[in-house]
Amino acid sequence: MNRRQFSSLLLSLPVLPYAAPIAAQEKVPALGEELTPFGAVRGASRTRAIPAWKGGLTQAPDGWKPGAPLPDPYDEDGRWFTVGPADIDRYKVRLSGGLQEMLTKYPSFEIPVFPSRRSAAAPQRVYEESIANAKRAKLGENGLALSGARVGVPFPIPANGVQAMWNHILRWRGNFFSRTGATVLPESGGIYTAAVHREDWQSSYAAGIDGGRPFHYRRTTLMPKAEAGTTLLLHGTLNPIQSGFAAWFRQGEGGKPVRAPDFVYDTPDPASGGIRTADMLDMFSGPIDRFDFTLVTRREMYVPYNASRMNTPGLAPVDFLWLGHPNPQFLRYEMHRVWIVEARVKPNFRHALPERTYYLDEDTWQIVMADHYDAKGDLVRYAEAHGIAYPQVPVFAPALEITYDLTGDRYVVSGLDNQLAPPDFAKTLRPEDFAPDTLERKRRRW
Repeated sequence: MNRRQFSSLLLSLPVLPYAAPIAAQEKVPALGEELTPFGAVRGASRTRAIPAWKGGLTQAPDGWKPGAPLPDPYDEDGRWFTVGPADIDRYKVRLSGGLQEMLTKYPSFEIPVFPSRRSAAAPQRVYEESIANAKRAKLGENGLALSGARVGVPFPIPANGVQAMWNHILRWRGNFFSRTGATVLPESGGIYTAAVHREDWQSSYAAGIDGGRPFHYRRTTLMPKAEAGTTLLLHGTLNPIQSGFAAWFRQGEGGKPVRAPDFVYDTPDPASGGIRTADMLDMFSGPIDRFDFTLVTRREMYVPYNASRMNTPGLAPVDFLWLGHPNPQFLRYEMHRVWIVEARVKPNFRHALPERTYYLDEDTWQIVMADHYDAKGDLVRYAEAHGIAYPQVPVFAPALEITYDLTGDRYVVSGLDNQLAPPDFAKTLRPEDFAPDTLERKRRRW
């Protein structure tokens, strides 16, 4: 699919209520009323396919104990219908460019559509701060630097694409979490290239800690043994002009930590077999200074959601990861409203994937789908975030991410913890736990 064709389709579709980006101050009174504190439409869709938001999942299920996997809260749901390759034209208005390409490319791929469940939730303090942010959050430094926001969604009523992307970057994910997951690349002949990583993440922003580094992230390779100890350390920024996105890298157990200023933008992510670029981590991460972001509209679309089936405890990759795409029997898509943001690299910069279309879930501001186009305008990468609700926090967060290389049959799945422990949202992590010298100390202990 070509970018121009899909953009023309988006612009030709009817507009939803609350779809047009207008001045935030005109809608602020609606926050917490007809709009949720995050700016989502509280009510049901016209056809009732999308239900009204009633607060999401906020209580852990009876009998659940910390450290145990969460059961599927919607296990009894049956699929409504299936969108197959022959149905593209019928459902085109509900499908991302990437999903249309997957249906065209693979006769075995299909989109199982289930009842929509608005399971996303956050603590009350996050809601209150999000409503307050609507009046106090500001952008400076040519629209890139963020100030005035704290804890919650910075711009629950976004006026432009940059504000929407800041909402994704600083969305509620808990104050911190630690998780161990596998990254798997299914290949021909039933061969699976796999690695296991431990990820630690801390949000000074969510915790209300003032400073220029809103979050810290560390990814450490545990397997294979030859790569054990390899670590990537990232420090986020609220002002990419004054203090850039900071990165450090250590190769192997005995490697010396080095500053990695180039691990941003289109630098290949080695953990993905080269399928992803650095700024495709977490669907989009890193500085936002090299793209022009346009907020297009809000639209009802089929998106991956409530992905407990793919997160079934004990499920092995060989059981559900086919060549080219996962077994559709383990996929779940639902109709949700998403904000659509188009990104185009600025004229004075270059990027391997210079044009993108992002789809941001209105209930969480998580990017749930992303189309990535090359310099010729051809769709060459497609990414999905398959999220589930963690009501004990509460938070809705990706259980895993999938990135497809549409130029071949490869794809990479990150975050698989079916045969490992679930994420730990109770582990206390502090900003100082992510200081660069911690890599040196950890190196001495290996």
